[in-house]
Amino acid sequence: MFGFFGIFSLIFYLFPLIIIGLIVFWIIRHRKKGHPSQDREWYLRFALSKEDAVSQLFLLLSFFFLGVTLLAFNRDLGDPFSWRTVLFITSVIGLVGAYYFKTIYTLVFSLVGITSWWGAQAAEWLQNKDIKASAIFAGLAFIALLFYALGHLHEKEIKFKRFALVFLVLGIIAITGALFFFSTKPGLGVLGGMTKGEPIFGSWQITLSLFIFIVSIVGVTLYSAGKRLISPFELIAVFVFTALFGLIALLPEQNMFVQSGSRYSIYRGGELSGSGVFWALIFNLAVFLELLGLIFSGYLRKEGWLINLGAFFLFLLIIVKYFDWFFTFLDKSIFFIGAGILLFVVGWFMEKGRRYILKDIKSESQQISQ
Repeated sequence: MFGFFGIFSLIFYLFPLIIIGLIVFWIIRHRKKGHPSQDREWYLRFALSKEDAVSQLFLLLSFFFLGVTLLAFNRDLGDPFSWRTVLFITSVIGLVGAYYFKTIYTLVFSLVGITSWWGAQAAEWLQNKDIKASAIFAGLAFIALLFYALGHLHEKEIKFKRFALVFLVLGIIAITGALFFFSTKPGLGVLGGMTKGEPIFGSWQITLSLFIFIVSIVGVTLYSAGKRLISPFELIAVFVFTALFGLIALLPEQNMFVQSGSRYSIYRGGELSGSGVFWALIFNLAVFLELLGLIFSGYLRKEGWLINLGAFFLFLLIIVKYFDWFFTFLDKSIFFIGAGILLFVVGWFMEKGRRYILKDIKSESQQISQ
C-alpha cells in the first residue's frame, strides 16, 4: 500500500514543477509573439492567430464533452465499461482529431489522457497483488522518454514541427521532474517504499507493457538517429535513462534511511543509509547532467527555448538543494560559494555559446544579403 501512496506523493510533488515548467515555456513563447513574420521559432506559438486559438479551444471542448457524454451513457447502461476505458477511447479519438485538424491543444490533453489511462490501468493490474509499485513509475518514465524520442521523429517534416515541440516539452518536463523529485529526501523515501513487494514479473500485463515501451524507445530513437534527427549525445542520454528507470523497476527492497520509524518519517528528515547515499548521488548527478545537457543541446540546435528552460530548472535545482539534504552536510557559506562557482562556470559556457550563435546568425545574414 505504501508503494501506491508513494506514486501519489510523486504526482503531488511533480505537479507544481510541471505547472512551473509550462508557465516558463509560455513566457518564452509569448516573448516571440510580437514579431511573427520575423520569428524564426514560429512553432513555439500555441496558436498561429487568434482565430486559430479560438477554433482549437472549441475543438478541445468538444472532445471534453464527448468524454462526459460517454461516461453518462456508460453509467446509464449499468457501467459495462470502466471509466479508464472511456478515458482511453476519448483520448485516442482526441489524438486522431489532433493529427487530422493539426491542433496543439487537443494533442496535449490527449497525450496526458493516454498517459493517465496507462497509470490508472497499471494500478488496477497491481490491485490485490503485492508487486512493486516502482513498475508503475518505470512505465510512466518510459512513456515520457518515448514522447521525447517521438518529438525528434516529428521534426522530420516541417508541418509536424509544432507537434514535435509538444512531445519534446512533455517528455523533458516529466523526466526532469522525476529526477528532480528523487534527488530529494522525500523522493528517496518514496523510492524506497516503491521497491517493496514482489518482482514485476508477477503481472504479465505490466511486464508486457514495459517490454513494449522499451522496444518502442529503442526503435524510435535508433530510427531518429539514422535520419540524423537526434544527436549521438541525446541517443546515449535516452538509453542511459531507459536503463536507469528499468533498473528501478527491478530493484530489490531498498532501505534509504537508518531506522526511519513510521512510513511518514521520510518527510521529517533522517539519516541516510548507505543505499540512500548511493541513490542520492546517482539522482543528483543525473538531474544536474540532464539540465546541463538541455542547455548545451539548445546551443547546438540553436533553440532558445531549450536553453532558457534548462537554465531555469538548473537555477531552481540549486535553490531547492539548499533547503534539502545538501546543507545538512555542508556549511551554508561553503554551499553558496560552491553554488556561485558552479553558476559562474555554467554562465561562462552559456556566454560562449551565445557569442557562437550570434556569430553564426551574423554570417548567415551576410550570406543572404550577398
